[in-house]
Amino acid sequence: MRRQGRKNIGQSAAALAAAVFMTAAAPFGAFGAVNYPDDSFYQPPEPPAPDYNKDLSPEFAYTEDKWASLRDNVMEYGELADLVHEYNPTVRSNRSSYNDQKHKDLNDIYQDYMDDIDQIWDQADTASAGDDGVTWAQLRYSAQALTQQADNLYQDIDMEKIQYDQTEAGLVYQAQQLMVTYEQSKYNMETLQSARKLLEAQYNAAVAQQAVGMATQTDVLNAQKSLQDQDSAILSAQKAADSVHRSLCLMLGWDVDAQPDIRPVPEPDVSRIASMNPQADSQAALDNNYDVKYYEKKGNNLTSYDLIEANQVAIENAKDTALRSLRTQYDNVLTAKDALDAAQAQLAVETVDLNEATVKMNVGQGTQLEYQTAENDYIVAKNNVNTQRLQLLLAMEAYDWNVKGLTTSN
Repeated sequence: MRRQGRKNIGQSAAALAAAVFMTAAAPFGAFGAVNYPDDSFYQPPEPPAPDYNKDLSPEFAYTEDKWASLRDNVMEYGELADLVHEYNPTVRSNRSSYNDQKHKDLNDIYQDYMDDIDQIWDQADTASAGDDGVTWAQLRYSAQALTQQADNLYQDIDMEKIQYDQTEAGLVYQAQQLMVTYEQSKYNMETLQSARKLLEAQYNAAVAQQAVGMATQTDVLNAQKSLQDQDSAILSAQKAADSVHRSLCLMLGWDVDAQPDIRPVPEPDVSRIASMNPQADSQAALDNNYDVKYYEKKGNNLTSYDLIEANQVAIENAKDTALRSLRTQYDNVLTAKDALDAAQAQLAVETVDLNEATVKMNVGQGTQLEYQTAENDYIVAKNNVNTQRLQLLLAMEAYDWNVKGLTTSN
């Protein structure tokens, strides 16, 4: 018996193998698969005079001033989306693949597959008419399995576009994270240098105390070891910052060893938090969600009953994940805001303590070590405020990305 309501596809197993190869060769667009761009095939523009031939968009895509801003040697947070769109090697590769695929009639390819499966069903009918039950069962099983494979492998141009858009959105979000991390590394470095200054003062004090019999050689060696460990921590932090710098350059179209002017990220707009509402934004998050749109589009192409059911489950899971992610990011925003408030309160305390230590130092009632301790505590508190501001900005960005369709947490 033939399966009812089938479509058609073809040229035997060779055609299916070709489709497998075509699908495997196409760049996959899921954000989770994107970490750092593969620049092995990409020759980025030379800042501050980029090669305009590397621009993917036509000249009329932006104003003259906007093009000049994108092509300069300045990296700005507000331009990350456009820089990724024009110069990121993964996005460039995906756009090239998409343009190639647009000229191929994937429906015809799928029709060929189903024609081939139709032939197997015809053979099964013949076997059934001849009372060859074993052959009929084998052919029927092969036809069903091949139909599921064809359905599962089939990806039309709209599905590819959804995945490529998801990849690009994910890369912009990743660039935001990297730029925030790079700025945070500067605050971290200042904190580490301040701690080193304090440790050096403690080492000098231990040496002086040893000279008058108030400290042992072990005390001096311990202070020296702490200073050396801090130097190692500073070196490691600098290497990490350099790595983030290189990743940003490669991701946004600069050479790996380029030195663009990386501008500070903007302050988070705290007033926006009051207008964030995950319940009110849930429908927009579902309507825009890339995974939901992908599986819904895929469902329109499926003919296998089992795959249709599995795809419906995938749609529901994607919706559930999108809503949970939206709520999680909203909670993260509130937590980040509380952390910022606490950091600012602590900074106020340390500011008072530093002012008092400064007065005591000036009138000869305090020691240099006491002053440097207060100064270090102040710098730690100040940079903690800066760090919490950055974390709040990222939390708010993550919430906005979820509303725009990018699931940023599971």
